[in-house]
Amino acid sequence: MNIYYKSVLLLLLIISAASHSLYCQTPINDMNWQLDSIKSDEFNSDTLNTGLWHVLDCPSGDCCNWGGGEAYQKGNVTVSGGSLTLRTDGPGYAPVPCDRETFATGGIVSDSSNYSYGYYEIYAKLPGFYVNGVPCGEKFQPGYWMAYEVSDTSCISIHNEIDPVVQTSVQYKYADTILAGWSYQNGHCSDATVGSGTYYSSTPLFTSFHKYALEWNTNCIIFLVDDKPFFEGYNSPTMTMHPLKLYINSGLNDSSAHFNPATPFPQYMLIDYFHYYKLKLDCGTATTLLTNADLASYTYSVKSSITFGNSNDSISLNSGDVKYFRAVNSITINGTFTAPLGSEFGLLPSPCN
Repeated sequence: MNIYYKSVLLLLLIISAASHSLYCQTPINDMNWQLDSIKSDEFNSDTLNTGLWHVLDCPSGDCCNWGGGEAYQKGNVTVSGGSLTLRTDGPGYAPVPCDRETFATGGIVSDSSNYSYGYYEIYAKLPGFYVNGVPCGEKFQPGYWMAYEVSDTSCISIHNEIDPVVQTSVQYKYADTILAGWSYQNGHCSDATVGSGTYYSSTPLFTSFHKYALEWNTNCIIFLVDDKPFFEGYNSPTMTMHPLKLYINSGLNDSSAHFNPATPFPQYMLIDYFHYYKLKLDCGTATTLLTNADLASYTYSVKSSITFGNSNDSISLNSGDVKYFRAVNSITINGTFTAPLGSEFGLLPSPCN
């Protein structure tokens, strides 16, 4: 079966033998994404890249219960064997002056607020264990999130936050659920949650590594697990935020939640890599593709406009081809364009951000 187009103006189209989100395509099949190697980390060294991250730490005790019943310690963060390890210790490990309900754990934060629009992905194994054959994640709040905040004398006046992985310990009780979302508050002394969605895994998230990802553009925020989107938001002005700091932390709930008495310590959150991609931008260029040779030599990036054919030419994909095209203003097909079954052909409206 072939699919043909003739003299058509297209703003959004995806043809595929599989089911995909209309807007979101991962860097696996969308060559418009480019890895930012400076802001990404494979964690292949034996030490943390201190030019990119610093360790959450409580040398003076001022972050006891920061975000919950946790005290972040430098010694609970290690890099070895090709992964970042965030360790959570059992009772008695929290430093003075933290109280008895506070436990030592690990986390890192980016060195500056310099993450903006793009595609974010970690490959991680979250904490948890089995109790009598039942998966358990009680009290744990593994996190992968970004934030920007400004305080004045009376309150937090600006707070922008995006959370690819965040949850309460109630949601993570069986280590199979994550919450994702974003909030936006700018110039007011109250926070406004704009959107959130929940992902439920058929297997406990501590049994294997999974991809946890985010696409963030001025016109969309999309959350994914293992390359499949589970929550999406589009065309909201609140998607235009400040550049954000990025956090990866093995968080815990406060004293209102307790560890299961059978919890084996220490517990670990393992991160194999963190990848940050940006769209390649060539937004001032209008491109015309007339032949299969033009298609084969095309340089992928966000264009001003893209035109296929001039009413006289025929362009065709091969079965198995995966090609996605992005433009700011328009994508037009003139003449005959063939996309056979087994190929993927996507036309995606994209902002120049």
